[in-house]
Amino acid sequence: MYLSKCSWCALVLLTVIQFECSKCDNKEVNSFNEEDIGSSILDTLPRYVLYDINKPEGFNLRRDVYIRMASFIHHMNKISNYHWILVLPPWHRLYHWRSSNLIQDHLPWSLFFNVDSIQKVTPVVELHEFFKINGLRSLDAQVTLQDFNLNSFEEYPDFSDKWEVSDCKGHVQTEFWNLSNLTFSKSLCISFQGISTLLSDIVKELQPRTIIFDHAEMALHNYYGGQEYWAVRKSMQFSDNLHEIAKTFINSFLKHNYMCAHVRRRDFLYGHPSDVPSIKETARQIIEKLSLLNKVETVFIASDAPKVEFEKLCDYLRPYNVFKFEANKDILNTYMDGGVAIIDQIICSKANYFIGTSKSTFSFRIQEEREILGFSSNTTFNSFCGDNDRMCTQPTKWRLVE
Repeated sequence: MYLSKCSWCALVLLTVIQFECSKCDNKEVNSFNEEDIGSSILDTLPRYVLYDINKPEGFNLRRDVYIRMASFIHHMNKISNYHWILVLPPWHRLYHWRSSNLIQDHLPWSLFFNVDSIQKVTPVVELHEFFKINGLRSLDAQVTLQDFNLNSFEEYPDFSDKWEVSDCKGHVQTEFWNLSNLTFSKSLCISFQGISTLLSDIVKELQPRTIIFDHAEMALHNYYGGQEYWAVRKSMQFSDNLHEIAKTFINSFLKHNYMCAHVRRRDFLYGHPSDVPSIKETARQIIEKLSLLNKVETVFIASDAPKVEFEKLCDYLRPYNVFKFEANKDILNTYMDGGVAIIDQIICSKANYFIGTSKSTFSFRIQEEREILGFSSNTTFNSFCGDNDRMCTQPTKWRLVE
């Protein structure tokens, strides 16, 4: 165990549990002509939807986009005579994955999630499985989603669901996941506004067996917070290995009686300055919450704050016991930055009380997890207030719908 300058504030190194894992000038939408020979056999085979997301988007927003695409696949399998399968895009280095010494590309979902659980609700395969099954490096269609050219709200006063083939705006991605040999029979840009099930209209027009949607984040939820949303969300269980690491940490140091605080810093200091309290004010709000909790004297901190800020927070929180998870070399090399962040989320999801950072999807995913686990809303939907707004609005309570 590594101790920071304040000996009661522990950064813990755990032993790893080894992970095992086995062209845009086209203005018309034309249906693909199938070969006469063998077409009846081909029609019995599954069809696949691949997707990608705007590169700067973070891990937890990408989890949200998956839910939207899963709803789209559910819809396709209700209205279509074909069996549609969603291909999970591999994980690549994201903004918050700061370990420059690690190669964090082409990471499978099974590194972070229990894919068997996901498959019980939604038909999915990993990208490498898709290639192994189909041997395909040429897809029928590539569709780049983009917004409509709106100069003002008055130009399009309605926000009804709609789409149209249009000129491509800006850069169009031609190489996905560093696969230079992936090609497309047809490539087009579509201005899109609406829910994810509207993508089915595009598929009906194109009639592809394989299609990839780029900028899938443009498609919105069908029924955010509804029954289907929660069914898909509940299926997104983290991997057993990550759960085991979190469990070991809790049993060894937190003793199941602790508060968790997600203290978002770095880019939020500039992007959302009014929502992020100073380190001193963060500590004051934590102490205020602890004073209301019965026999809770331990605080777990999940944060992207630099070490000097964390040590400063420790000093302000005396004499409470303050812990932060710090992965050793083996854990970091195996589960990467993404896995370490998930361990933080698992630990926070099981705390007696949680307080997060306003507008952070990292905090929101923890609140969802706690809702699934059955924690009370009063101990779940809480956020820090900025220095100048001590009575700030607290998070919306998105309740589980069975």
